[in-house]
Amino acid sequence: MKPCSRTDAPQLDLFKAQFSQILNPEHPLLLLAEKIDWKRFDTALADCFCPDFGAPALPTRLMVGLMYLKHAFNESDESLLDRWVENPYWQAFCGFTTMQHEPPIHPTSLVKWRQRAGAERLVNLLQETIALALREKEITPQELQQVNVDTTVQEKNITHPTDSKLLHKALEKLAAAARERGITLRQSYRRKAKTAAMMAGRYAHAKQFKRMRRELRKLKTWLGRVLRDVGRKLPCPDEAFQKLLALCQRLHAQQPTDKGKLYSLHEPEVVCISKGKAHKRYEFGQKVSLATSNRGNWIVGVQVCAGGPYDGHTLSSTLENVEATTGLSVQAAYMDKGYRGHGYTGSATIHIAGSSSRHLTRTIKKRRKRRSAIEPKIGHLKQDHRMGRCFLRGLHGDAINAVLAAAGSNLRKLLGRLFFALFLWLCRELTSRFSVRFLLRHPPRLA
Repeated sequence: MKPCSRTDAPQLDLFKAQFSQILNPEHPLLLLAEKIDWKRFDTALADCFCPDFGAPALPTRLMVGLMYLKHAFNESDESLLDRWVENPYWQAFCGFTTMQHEPPIHPTSLVKWRQRAGAERLVNLLQETIALALREKEITPQELQQVNVDTTVQEKNITHPTDSKLLHKALEKLAAAARERGITLRQSYRRKAKTAAMMAGRYAHAKQFKRMRRELRKLKTWLGRVLRDVGRKLPCPDEAFQKLLALCQRLHAQQPTDKGKLYSLHEPEVVCISKGKAHKRYEFGQKVSLATSNRGNWIVGVQVCAGGPYDGHTLSSTLENVEATTGLSVQAAYMDKGYRGHGYTGSATIHIAGSSSRHLTRTIKKRRKRRSAIEPKIGHLKQDHRMGRCFLRGLHGDAINAVLAAAGSNLRKLLGRLFFALFLWLCRELTSRFSVRFLLRHPPRLA
């Protein structure tokens, strides 16, 4: 059933202290809550729920508000609800009018709601932050047509993959799945595989690679034996077991120099990406293409590029994503040298760093220098808005996390602008009051 509205508050709330009486109405979160178009999300997410039967869904404003707060302040699902109970301003931002002493939902409800909404609908959270910035005149439509583009890697929540780890994990999973289905294996090799994986790591640390490869050959041989044993005793496995068998067979067949290798059994879509960083040679996750406004550094587009394609091949889809998010056509895009040979055929003008700057106006030269502003923005997204490591499952989880991180970054920017506006207003008030008091105490002398 569709979500219920927060206007149907219990009658007991009438006897509690209202937030309007005890909270500071000039707090940036309260000001922002009044300016956000919450009805937009009711319309955008209406088709996620069955209108006829079932229990009423959770209020849309509550869930959207929690998603904003989670990624704006870098909280996990559990810590988000803990802080929500302690912070009345967060409760008011989510549509409550009185103090709540219990979490409104269980943390798993956030997981289910994200999966039900999907990245395609959650883009509305990012679009609303841009629309609000336009309404508040923090950004102009002309600024949204000049964008900086870059890519980064959103790492997945997996351990550093090694052959010994993967082979040992595959043997453990196969043995456990066979036991659940009542299959008696000739030998599971669970204890022997644990010792072999441990010794392979020790030999690698001691740079005794011949001994390390011997342990890896043992693990690979044992995995092949278990796979053949399962194939003989269960010729028609169920769907879940068939997927596990396919992954284990892929792992057993892959060679060190193969492309498209398997790096995780529970996240098989993970790819290995090398961005040329001195401190981190390889990153395991998905490539994310990001676009920001050239002047204000507002995030205006974000998308996951599955498979780790070449940066230049992502340019067309990135600019299309920006135009779909902002509703405006991109006039100029600024990017680094990694986009050379992009093959873009759209209407936007492409400026690549280091290219000739002859016959360019002073304004375009200044905008070219602003291209590097996207680099610290990526750093803030990773450190402050939960894009450094994705804990959500699958490719759709990567897309959801990237979109919500962008929306949280823009929301934090709006909060900063409102706080700065409040600070300026207080300075003006104090200055005016001081000047009036000074004039009353020291009136000017007439000639």
